[in-house]
Amino acid sequence: MFRWCFLLLFLVTLALSFPLQAQQVAFVPSAQQEHLLAAMQQYQKIVESQEWVSFPGDVCVKPGTVDKLVPRLRKMLCLTQDLAQCSAADSSLFDEPLTAAVKRFQKRHGLAPDGVVGCQTLTAMNVSPAQRLRQIQLNLARWQDTTYMQPAGTPLVVVNIPDFLLQVINQHGQTVWSTPVIVGQPQKMYQTVPLHSKISYLVVRPTWNLPKSIIQREIIPAIRRDATYLAKNNMRLYTEVKGHLVPIGVKQVNWKTVDGRKLTIIQSPGPKNALGQLKFIFANPHDIYLHDTPVRSLFKHPVRTYSHGCVRVQNPEKLASFLLSPDWNKPRPFSLAHDTRVNENVFLPKPVSIQIRYFTCWVDGQGILQFREDVYGLDQSVLDLATLE
Repeated sequence: MFRWCFLLLFLVTLALSFPLQAQQVAFVPSAQQEHLLAAMQQYQKIVESQEWVSFPGDVCVKPGTVDKLVPRLRKMLCLTQDLAQCSAADSSLFDEPLTAAVKRFQKRHGLAPDGVVGCQTLTAMNVSPAQRLRQIQLNLARWQDTTYMQPAGTPLVVVNIPDFLLQVINQHGQTVWSTPVIVGQPQKMYQTVPLHSKISYLVVRPTWNLPKSIIQREIIPAIRRDATYLAKNNMRLYTEVKGHLVPIGVKQVNWKTVDGRKLTIIQSPGPKNALGQLKFIFANPHDIYLHDTPVRSLFKHPVRTYSHGCVRVQNPEKLASFLLSPDWNKPRPFSLAHDTRVNENVFLPKPVSIQIRYFTCWVDGQGILQFREDVYGLDQSVLDLATLE
């Protein structure tokens, strides 16, 4: 009897040592609306308290130092609930709890969590609670947009432009995998457009048919500087004759006066191909798709607005493994290491919903409120329209 009691006590102790994991906040409208409404109440209280103070923009405060700005920093991070321990023996000392709070704040705002209060961190801290409140309200409205509604229990792929992140979301609305992405440049003509569609197939080692706008703005000037540009980049030149593409040589074109709309340039598969080894196709009027890229170094940058509108994926093979698997909890491995296919279409077992969204504020899986920079100025455009009205 004593032995059984001892065993029961041991099992209870063991169970208590592994606390239950909190349920993940789903990246779906109902859950996000609930948590953003709570965030609105939090920031409304901060606004009403009138305790918020801004910081000079030309300072740099580092962990371990004593600075007159530290008490102000401590107070601000208490208001945003990034700092739990609001009092300290020496309120001017940038101590370890405050360092941890700064890192938490930085993570929530998409900044490198180094604990140093420098230029970028100060810029985020100097956004007033009233501005954050409007930001929450704008994004709450985006979650309420019925254009993106889909049946409950539907798995999908979501790209959030301001977060530079692609998420694979299961039928329960939970993120099972994510990967960094590169999105379109801030200029209007190159921005990645929010949309919804279904990924129907992928292309292994695709060719790239260059858009006319890129030919006119970038390729023609490059050829004027270097007549061997096309050959160096494994590109072929064509013109259209009676509805058919006819190959032509570089010397057959007057590059000083040519109209790029009358040319077709196709880049062959290979290590220099701008689309990399995989392209993911979904119908849309903007000719946007997901694809690999040979330029891997850009994924190291925190702000990744470099493309011409399409979305470059850091780990396209892993994405393919999910899309080609019937069970996303057990994705089948997918590798091109020994695959010799070239420009070949591979259809998904079932089309998968994709949404490209623009959220500068949301609640992540752990229930933490996130803010991101308005990289395309879409938040500001809405606020400007509201002011005019």
